[in-house]
Amino acid sequence: MKWTGMKRTGQWSLISAAGLLALGFGGCGPSEEGLEPLAAVSPNTSSAALTVYQQAAVDTANTSQHCDTLGNFHWELGDGATVHFSLSRGTGVGAFTEMPLASASKWLYASAYLQSKGYANLTPNEKRRLNFTSGYLEGIDATCGDPGTTVSACYGPSYKNVSYNASQEGKYYYDGGHMQKLAADDIGIRSGTGFASVMDWVNKWLSTSLPESDNAVSVAGGFHGSAAHYRLFLQKLLNNQYAMSSQLVSDAVPAYAGGPGVAFTPWSSSQRAFYGLGHWLEREWLNGAWTLTGHSSPGKFGFYPWVDAGKTQYMILARSRVLLANNEGEKSRLCAHAIRRAYLTGVPEP
Repeated sequence: MKWTGMKRTGQWSLISAAGLLALGFGGCGPSEEGLEPLAAVSPNTSSAALTVYQQAAVDTANTSQHCDTLGNFHWELGDGATVHFSLSRGTGVGAFTEMPLASASKWLYASAYLQSKGYANLTPNEKRRLNFTSGYLEGIDATCGDPGTTVSACYGPSYKNVSYNASQEGKYYYDGGHMQKLAADDIGIRSGTGFASVMDWVNKWLSTSLPESDNAVSVAGGFHGSAAHYRLFLQKLLNNQYAMSSQLVSDAVPAYAGGPGVAFTPWSSSQRAFYGLGHWLEREWLNGAWTLTGHSSPGKFGFYPWVDAGKTQYMILARSRVLLANNEGEKSRLCAHAIRRAYLTGVPEP
């Protein structure tokens, strides 16, 4: 994608527009820890300082039908070195606001597992547990958030009660049990916080700084973090620093409703998505064919990370609607892409 008419100044600006704070910046690659601090900003910057592309993104975030019911959120778009533009709607949610990642955890865990093993060393069973065709399913969707709980205990009858269902092996079934079985066999003694925690293991393999939480023993949905934490992971992914970087399409299976071999999927879009190693492969109908457009891992509370199919851009929409959550990952996906289209074209999305 050629970036035209969007030269960045390297300066931060804080713009108030219909209750939305927009931060536009460029040339700010990740620091050594990967979390770039916000520079000092002026609260008096007018919207006239925005480019037509930035203003289109702000207008879309404020008024688009895809965004107006989402509440407060943070959105950003960048590449492997730079955040091109970000905005935060409302108050209380910014790039450094930590929140439950829910199923956005899956991409992180799968990438750490792949980094630790090497793709060439994965067994067929390990691949099936990563692309959700192993037949290991949860008996209950428990949080496993009690202090001191281990990964193996989370797998067991006191929490998720994961068991093998032979009739589902080989079929795509979206469920955290696949990954919980994998983790129980590999890092089962690890707990959510403290010495040798789950995040200690994940951060070691991904060179990230994700925070610890008791829920992290639920590896398919219990991690916490911020847009800034996840940004570092996505930028390293784009820069080919992970084994996952070259395996984004490997072992992908149909994951859309009515697709061949699909037993259960939460995917509600008409797009025919596939599922790879711990993440979705988003496809759109373009020029008469289903075309891969990006990779993502939406969380059920609304956290949405994405990279484009060509690995030139990443995008994050960060929010958390834990109470009364209703298909929040899909809502965030629609809003995030509406803002992105507006930013790239300079035309607000209705």
